[in-house]
Amino acid sequence: MASTRLIIGIFVGIILSFFTVFFFHMESLFAEIRINVGNNLLKAMTDLIGANFKFDIIGFFSGTITIYGFFAPQLLAWLFIGYISGTIAKGSRRGIIASLLVVVLDLLIWIILNIISYEDLMALFQGPQLTETLGGIISAFLGAFIGGLIGGLITGPYEEFY
Repeated sequence: MASTRLIIGIFVGIILSFFTVFFFHMESLFAEIRINVGNNLLKAMTDLIGANFKFDIIGFFSGTITIYGFFAPQLLAWLFIGYISGTIAKGSRRGIIASLLVVVLDLLIWIILNIISYEDLMALFQGPQLTETLGGIISAFLGAFIGGLIGGLITGPYEEFY
C-alpha cells in the first residue's frame, strides 16, 4: 500500500505544476494567457500546464535555441516541483518516484485538457513540432528527476513502520 507521504507529495506536485512556471516567468506567460484565452477556463488551465513543457532541451543541445539567464524557467519549475515532491515523499527512491509520477500525471492532464478544449493536439506530435514537444517532455523528466533526487536526499531515508 502506498504511504500517505508519497500520495501527498504527488498531489502537491500536481497542484504546484499549475503555477510554478508562472512564478519564474510571470510576465510572458500572463500576457500569453490573457491574449489567447479570453474567458475559457479550460484553455487557461491547458496553457498553464503546457507552459511546463515549453523548454526544448533537444534544441538547446543542438544549438537551435538559447536561454537567457542561468536556467530556463520551465527547467527551474520542474526542479522546484521535483524538490518539493521529493521532500514530502522523504527518501531518494521515493522522491524520484513521486517527482516522475507528477510529470506523467501532468502530461496526462495536459493531453486530456487539450482534447476537452478542442485543441489540435496532433500538431504538437508531428513534423517540426515533434522534436520541440519531445524536448519539452524530456526536460520535464530530467528536471523532476534531479529535483526529486535532491529533495529526497536532503530529508534522509524513509523509515518503514509496520
